[in-house]
Amino acid sequence: MFSGRIPFGEGHHDAYRQLFSRIAGMVGICEDLPEEHNTVTLDPALTDGHGIPAPKIDYTLSENSRRMLDHAVARATEVLTAAGAQDVITEAPIGVGGWHLMGTARMGTDPERSVVNEWGRAHDVRNLFIVDGSIFVTSAGVNPTRTIQALALYIADSMKKRLANLFD
Repeated sequence: MFSGRIPFGEGHHDAYRQLFSRIAGMVGICEDLPEEHNTVTLDPALTDGHGIPAPKIDYTLSENSRRMLDHAVARATEVLTAAGAQDVITEAPIGVGGWHLMGTARMGTDPERSVVNEWGRAHDVRNLFIVDGSIFVTSAGVNPTRTIQALALYIADSMKKRLANLFD
């Protein structure tokens, strides 16, 4: 329906019948590299009801990401055509997809280039530990849940080992 092939209103049922059992979907998943121009900062003007600055997200699809998407679409189109597709509709990146938001509080050893250290503690706030997908250094190309779970266990173990001087 988003492509306009199945209209709302008159003709909806006829168009649907033409595609029913004759349509397939394919998704190419690519990994965004960590790009310095993609940032999450505090908005200088927009605030919430309590006066707290809202997040400001600046994201631009890089040339590398665009080329990966174009390559994925080209290969998928070849596969679908070889399988007998008569019509191929493409959208890249998909506008109505879900996204795994990751990488806004990068893990690393350099406080100038990361938010948390190698075991999840914020470089500048000693009693703040971040245990979610935001500590990823890149987006990954697949579902992040298992990696987040592994990192959570690793960070919890690291905290337990350092319990006596956790906030030093």
